[in-house]
Amino acid sequence: MSSQEKNTKTLFRKEQIINASDAVLQDVGVNDFTIDKVVEYLDIAKGTVYKYFESKDDVLAEVATKALNMLLNYFKMSERNSPKGPEQTKAIIMSSYHYSIDYSKYFELIVYLERPEFKTNSESHKKASKAVSEFFIEHIERQKSEGFFKKDLNALLMNYICWGTCMGVMQFLESKRAFLAYEHNLSREELMHSYVDVFVDGMAI
Repeated sequence: MSSQEKNTKTLFRKEQIINASDAVLQDVGVNDFTIDKVVEYLDIAKGTVYKYFESKDDVLAEVATKALNMLLNYFKMSERNSPKGPEQTKAIIMSSYHYSIDYSKYFELIVYLERPEFKTNSESHKKASKAVSEFFIEHIERQKSEGFFKKDLNALLMNYICWGTCMGVMQFLESKRAFLAYEHNLSREELMHSYVDVFVDGMAI
C-alpha cells in the first residue's frame, strides 16, 4: 500500500469515527457519551479508536469543531441580517441562545469542553475556537470604531466576559426553566433578552 493510500485510509477511518461519535452524542448526550458506545455503533475493536485518537476528549473535540463552526455561522448570519449599532450585537449574542435551543446536544458539548481538565491536541478544535473569539473581538472593535461602543473598551476582555456570562446564564435558564415558568411566569427567552440588554447597553455610548 502506498503512503497516499495509507493517508486516505487514515482520513477515512478518522472521519468514520468522528461521524459515529456525532451520532452517539445526538443519541445519548455528552454526559452519557463513551468510547464503548462509539465502538458498539461502528462494530469495531476499541483499540481502533485509540489508534487514531489519544482520548475521549480528542474525539469529542473533533465533534465540537463542527459545533463551533455552526455557532460561528449563527453569529455571522445574525450580524449580516441586523442593523448596525448595539442591536446588532444583541442579535449576535441572542443567536447563541437560539443555537442552544436548535442544537442542544452541541451546546452541551461546548459547555462540557469548557471544564478545567479538558485537554486535546486537536488543531481543528483550536482553530474553530479561535475563529469564534476573533469574530466577536473584531465585531466589538468595529462597533467602537463606528462610534457605537465606548472607545476604552477592551474587546478581548469583553469577548471572554460575554462568553463566560452568556454560557452561565443559558445553563441557569435551562436548569431553572420549570421553576421560572411556574413560580414567576417568566420564559427563558424573555430572561435571555434582559441579560443581553444589560450586557450590551453597558458597552454602548
